[in-house]
Amino acid sequence: MKAGTKIEKTREVVLKLLREHEAENGLPTIGRFLFYELEQRGLAVKPDRDGPRKGMRRTLGWPPGYQDVTDTLMQLRKDGSIPWDWVADIERSVAIWGHWPSATAFMNEKLDSFRLNPWEPDEPPLILTEAKGNAKVLEKVAWEYCCPISGLRGHAGGHLRTEIAPPLEDNNRAVLYLGDYDRSGFDIEQNARRVLEQTTGRNIEWVRIGLTLKQINAKKIKPIWKVDGRDGEGRDAWECEALGQAGVTELVRQTLQARLRRDRGCSIRSVHERERAERDKIERALRRLRI
Repeated sequence: MKAGTKIEKTREVVLKLLREHEAENGLPTIGRFLFYELEQRGLAVKPDRDGPRKGMRRTLGWPPGYQDVTDTLMQLRKDGSIPWDWVADIERSVAIWGHWPSATAFMNEKLDSFRLNPWEPDEPPLILTEAKGNAKVLEKVAWEYCCPISGLRGHAGGHLRTEIAPPLEDNNRAVLYLGDYDRSGFDIEQNARRVLEQTTGRNIEWVRIGLTLKQINAKKIKPIWKVDGRDGEGRDAWECEALGQAGVTELVRQTLQARLRRDRGCSIRSVHERERAERDKIERALRRLRI
């Protein structure tokens, strides 16, 4: 690989950004976040609506396009420059069933995962994202607040009815939504809300926490040119990943912090302290029983 080539320069900026994510405990990540963070720095470019490669995801020359960045990510993992698990695979999963040598081992292990519901007596809010990748990188903050989370990836009719609707039934659980600011994004959000309200038979407190026009203006986010496959028309679109992975994560964390203080008058730290006290109490009881 020749020094100074587009491939080498793309490799350098992508690897540098990944090291920043590592230092900030922002791994795993996804290609879309990395691309938009590079684009905000002038080190990547969105598809051009009027240029010689209109709508193309690879570019001629510098800076790189989205596909150039994802190609580089794959090569960095293949040659061992970064671990494979630094980039989340949001399309595939493995079902693994737990097993233990004894009931005693099961009890001791499960005690470590004991969680208190910070929102008691209500259910934790449900976080929905338009993109599956966003849901993946937000799992850490969702876990912190005991919030279920799922990515939709389009008009997910079956997934909405069979997996997302049940946690919303027979309660007042709210939905916090993250999606793109464009025609397709709003259509996906409206469809999800309509299906879930019809399936659960209730009006859902639904809050779009991102992407909003206020955020677009505050961050001075530039649009990407998207062609809608339904009518073949191209339109400006503002994608949620333009906030950056750290920005999206902090947005969700701040939203949950504010709601918890508003609804329960407490912090997540105080909830976690109570959890530790509960675990310690049970561990002492188990030791007395010689379990």
